[in-house]
Amino acid sequence: MSVEKSKKTPDKRRKYDDAFKAEALRLASESRSTQAATQQLSISPKLLYRWQQA
Repeated sequence: MSVEKSKKTPDKRRKYDDAFKAEALRLASESRSTQAATQQLSISPKLLYRWQQA
């Protein structure tokens, strides 16, 4: 019995430019909820938190 593994390539990590990061930080500071800003931008809350700490 042979099990064939899927040859699907893994998703590549997205790279965000400085303008996108600045916009994300601006939205987070203007928004009542950081989570709402991350949902709007389709990014992880942890990612935005790291940008805020940098």
